[in-house]
Amino acid sequence: MERKIVEQLVSGKSFNAVCRDLKAGRNRVSHIREMAREYGYLDGSTPIPPYPEALFPDPVDGRSLQKSEADIQLQGQKKWIEDRLQAGWQPISIHEELSVNIGRSSFYRFLHRYKLTSLGEEARRKVVGEIIHSPGEALLIDWGKLRDVIDPETGKKRTLWAFVGIMGHSRYMMVRLVWTHDVITTLTVLEDIIKELDGVPKKIVSDNPKCFAIEASKYEPLLNPAYERFAAHYGTLIECLPPRTPQLKGKVERMMPFVRRLYQAHGSEWYGLAESQEYINRKVTIANERIHGTTRKRPVDVFSEEEKAALKSLPAIAYEIEEFHEGKVRKDGHVRFRNKYYSVEEEHIGWKVIIIGNSTQVSIYHKGKLIEVHDRITDPYISKSTKDCHKAPWERSIKEGSYYRKRAAKLGPYVEEVVVRLLKQGNGFIDTRKIWGILALDKKYTDLQINEACRKALSVEAYNYRSILALLQLDVEMQAEQKTGKDVLPQNTKKYKFTRPIEEYQHLLIPGGNDEHRDSQ
Repeated sequence: MERKIVEQLVSGKSFNAVCRDLKAGRNRVSHIREMAREYGYLDGSTPIPPYPEALFPDPVDGRSLQKSEADIQLQGQKKWIEDRLQAGWQPISIHEELSVNIGRSSFYRFLHRYKLTSLGEEARRKVVGEIIHSPGEALLIDWGKLRDVIDPETGKKRTLWAFVGIMGHSRYMMVRLVWTHDVITTLTVLEDIIKELDGVPKKIVSDNPKCFAIEASKYEPLLNPAYERFAAHYGTLIECLPPRTPQLKGKVERMMPFVRRLYQAHGSEWYGLAESQEYINRKVTIANERIHGTTRKRPVDVFSEEEKAALKSLPAIAYEIEEFHEGKVRKDGHVRFRNKYYSVEEEHIGWKVIIIGNSTQVSIYHKGKLIEVHDRITDPYISKSTKDCHKAPWERSIKEGSYYRKRAAKLGPYVEEVVVRLLKQGNGFIDTRKIWGILALDKKYTDLQINEACRKALSVEAYNYRSILALLQLDVEMQAEQKTGKDVLPQNTKKYKFTRPIEEYQHLLIPGGNDEHRDSQ
C-alpha cells in the first residue's frame, strides 16, 4: 500500500484522488506523503527502489534497546551456559547451577532470545551404535496396528494388531495377528512363536506394556508375575527396555511398516482372522527367503544354518497358559478371582494385587512379590478359600479340631456343644473363663456327670458355667439321698419358729405309730 501511494503521488495525482482511488484514510496518506517528501521520492532526488525492497525502513522498537537486569546478568554467563548445553546438560540443571539468582522464566526467555534452545537439543542427541546379537541370543518382539476392520456380525470397527517377532542375529521374522494385548493372548502368541522356532532364545527383548511390566523404569522395571512365570518355565531371560528407547530394538521397530506393506495387497475385504493370518504367513515366508538389506543373506538360511542350533531345547512339559486378573483386596480380607474368593493377610486389605491361576493353584502377588498361594476351588458349591491363619481368633476356636473343642470332646459330645455355643456367643470376643471353668470341672466330677449336666443345660438353653455347676451339685445331692434312703432337706431351707422337726412325722409312716401318738397326748 505504501508503494502504491508513493507511485500515485509521484505521477501527479492529487491528495484526494489518491485517497479515493486506493480507499485509504487521509491520515495514512498524509503520513506517507510526508515520509516520501523526507526521503526525496516526490522531488525526484531519490529513485523509488524496485520491488520487493522496502521504501521506508522499519521503525526501531525502543523496547528492544532496553535490557532487563536478568538479561544483563546472564550475558556474563552466556559462554558458560553454551558450554554446558553442548555437553548435554538439561536447561533446568544449568539454571540450578547458575552463580546468579535468576528466575526460571527469565532464564528460559534468555535461551529463546539468543536461540540457545536448539543448541541444547542438538547436543543431547546421542548416536546409537549398531546392536549386534550372537546366534540364539535375542528374540525381539513388538506390536503394531495393521488395519481397521468392520466386524460383519456387529457392524462395529475393530483394530487388528500385528505381533511381530524378529530373531536378532538372522533377522528371521514371524507375525501373528491378534485383537487385544491382554496377558493371556500375548503369552499364547509368544508360546506359538517359540514353538515355531523349535527352541528357546537366551532372552526376550520388548517394550514395557502392562502385560510384561507392571511399572516401567529406566533402571529396573517391575515385571508382571505372569510373564516371569512364563519365562521361568522356558528358562529364558526378560529384558524390558527403558521407556522411550525404541532405537534399542530397531531391528523389530522398522519391520512394522514392512509388515503393513506385505498386507497391502490383501485389499480392504475382510474374511476373518484365520484367512488374514494365512495370507500374512505366505507373505512372511517370501520375505524370509529374500536377501536382507543389511546382512546380504537370506534370513531363513542364516536361521537354519547358524541360529537354530544355538537355541535352547524346549522344556519336556508343555506350558499351561495361566489366567490373569488384577483386583483389590476386599474389606473381609479376600480377593475375587473367577467368582471365587481367596483370603490374604489382614494387613493387605485395600491393596491392589495380581491374581494368577492355573488348573490347580491360585497365586496372589503384590508389586511383584508373592504374598499367598491357595488351592484352586473347583467345587461349584464352595465359594471361599480361607486359611486358618487368616481367620479371626474366635473363628479359629470354633473350627473343628481346635484346642477348646478337643478338650471338650474328651468329656462328652454335650460338653463340646456347650463350648461351641459359648464360642459363637461372643461374636468375635471370647470369654475363655467360662470355657475353662466348665473344662476344669473334671477335677471334682466325672466325665459322665459333666456331660449329663451339659445335656440338661442345653435343653433349657442355660449353657453357662454357673448353671452347669448347679446341675452337677443337685445331681450329687440326689445321689447322696438315694444312698441314705432319707429325704435330705436342701441346705438352703429356711427354719421358722413353729416349724416341727421332720422326725416327729416320720413315725406316722410306721404301722401303729398313730395309736402311740394319741396315748402320749
